[in-house]
Parts: sequence; C-alpha cells; structure tokens
Amino acid sequence: MMNSAAMSRDVQTHLQRPAVQPLVLGRRVDLQAAGVASAARRARQHGLSLVELLVAMAIGLALLSALVTIYVNGSRSNLEQERSVRQLDNGRYAMEVIGEDISMAGYYGDVVVEDLTFGPVDACANTLGTLGWNAATATGPVAITGLAADEAAAAACLDNHLAGTPALLIRRVDTARLQPAAAMAGTPYLQTSRCVSDPVATKFVLAAATADFTLRTLDCATANTVQRYITRIYYVARCNECGIDTVPTLKVAELRGAAFASVPLAEGVEDIAFEFGFDTDANGSADVYQTGLSGVAGADNDWSNVVAARVYLLTRTTEATPGFTSDRTFNLGLAGARGPFADTFKRRVYVMTNRLNNVAGPRETP
Repeated sequence: MMNSAAMSRDVQTHLQRPAVQPLVLGRRVDLQAAGVASAARRARQHGLSLVELLVAMAIGLALLSALVTIYVNGSRSNLEQERSVRQLDNGRYAMEVIGEDISMAGYYGDVVVEDLTFGPVDACANTLGTLGWNAATATGPVAITGLAADEAAAAACLDNHLAGTPALLIRRVDTARLQPAAAMAGTPYLQTSRCVSDPVATKFVLAAATADFTLRTLDCATANTVQRYITRIYYVARCNECGIDTVPTLKVAELRGAAFASVPLAEGVEDIAFEFGFDTDANGSADVYQTGLSGVAGADNDWSNVVAARVYLLTRTTEATPGFTSDRTFNLGLAGARGPFADTFKRRVYVMTNRLNNVAGPRETP
C-alpha cells in the first residue's frame, strides 16, 4: 500500500500537469478549417478570368491569321507555277508541231520532184483543179509559202485571224499509204506509178474518187497505194473558243475534203514571225534569210527556193497575274521587237530553225 506521502506527491504531480487537451482539440479544429479553405480556393481556380480568355483568343486569332496567310501565299505560288508550266508546255508543243511539218514540207511520196516545176497556189484552194497539180504540164505546188499579215487577213479560210500577224502555209502528203479502196471519198490523194506499162505522160494522179486511181505497182496488175494530200496553214487567232473567250491562240487550218477546218494548237500565242532561208546558188543551203519574197527578180523571189524556215513565237500566260509589271521587249528577228506591254501577263519568246529536207536534199551535190 502506498503511504500518504507518496499519494500526496502523485496528486501534486497530476495537478501540476498542463491541461493540453483543449489546445490539441483547437489545433485540430484550425487544420480542418484550413483544409476547407484550401479546397474552396481550388474549386474557384477551375475556370478562366475574362482577361485570360481574351488573351487566349487574341493568341489564337494571331496563329490562325498566320496559317491563313501561309496557305494563301502557297496557293498563289502554286497557281503562278501552274500558269508558267502551261505556258512552257504550250510553246514547246507548238514549236514541235510546226517544226515537224516544216521538215516534212514538200514530201510528195514517190513523185520525182526533179521532173516537176513548182509554182504558187492560192492559200485557200480547195478543189482538185486549183491545188496546183497537173500531170500533163508536170507542175506542182510549192512546198512552203509565207503569208504576210495583210494576205493572212484576206484569206477566207483563216477563221478569226488576229490582225497584224502573218501565217505559214505547208504542203505535203501523209506518210501513211493506203489502198485506193480505203481512201476517204471526197478527200484528195496522190498516187504515182511503178509499172512500166502505165502511160509515161501520167507521172501521178491527184484524185478524190477510188475509180480515178488507175496507176499500178511493179507487177502492173495491182493498183498502187495512195497518200492523202495535206495543206495546212498555221496562224494566230484572236480567240481559243471564239464567242466564249478572247485568249490569242495558235491554230492550224487544214484542208479536209473540200473545206478547211481550224483546230487550236496552243493557247496564249499572241504573235508569230517567220524568216525564210533562200538557196540562191542551188546547193541545198540557205544563203539569205528574208521575211518573204525580195520583190526583185532572182532566186530569193521564188518560194520554190526556200530550203529552211525560222519561226518566232511570242506567248503569254492565259490569265493575268495581279500586280505584275515588266518593261521587257521581245525580239522577233527581222520582224522587229514587241513590247513593253502595259498589262499583267507574263510573256516568253521561242525561236527555232528547221530545214526543208525534201527541198534541200535533192539540191545537195556530193
């Protein structure tokens, strides 16, 4: 048993111990209140203030504006590139087609050209009697002829001709050989003879009906093949689809049957010029280049002496480029310069020279 003195000390000790329980309870209450306040603050921070929203919208609009600008500039650049590529393709294609026809000018199949006399023929001739072929007199049409601007304007077969531009006339036959029965009725074809029994005076036949092709092959029993006669005139028209647009276009008018039909070749060709190489000493080489006949008696005043031709094409884009300006001039050789132009079209000049192989070749000497 505890003595009285010990019990007295325990009571004193207990009475002297601080009453901490209320303070601990107070701290617990404070912590709970702080947690509630923190949660409330967090709940209030879930949204944006008006200022923050306006700033975010301003940044978004700036980024969107930059993206739109990049897209528009890219689209404009692609459009300009497409126009330039189209212009290049049109010019190259036009030169390729004209160049091939010039090289083939005067190709008359098996006709012995050295035995013929060649003379001028009306550009729009469309009947057998006016095409320039005559077996009895051994005459034929010249392979190439240049039409001055006024002559081209007066040619009824050149639809919608652009004023002030010349034209180029090419004559030859097709390289394809057909049996007379396969020839298109009403279309001129040229036939020659390989049979020793055929009339000597009939060196060739130009006809448009199967029954008229009477010349024979080597066996003297079978009708010889025929080749379609071609007359083409290259010129600049003032429109591509006339009545719809006003885009200057290179066209070719070709004799089909008994009428000429014009076909577009290349859009954007607004001018053309020609220089013809005349062989003045009969050796197959061009000695002088002129825009046409000299007008003075001599070899350079005869279209049958042309052995080469130089072509200039001035092309432009089919659509204008807003804001584009240029002070450039464009050289078309002997025809002079063009420009500068007071518009917003981009332009380019193409130049080529081609030899008339079928005219120059027989003139060459070993």
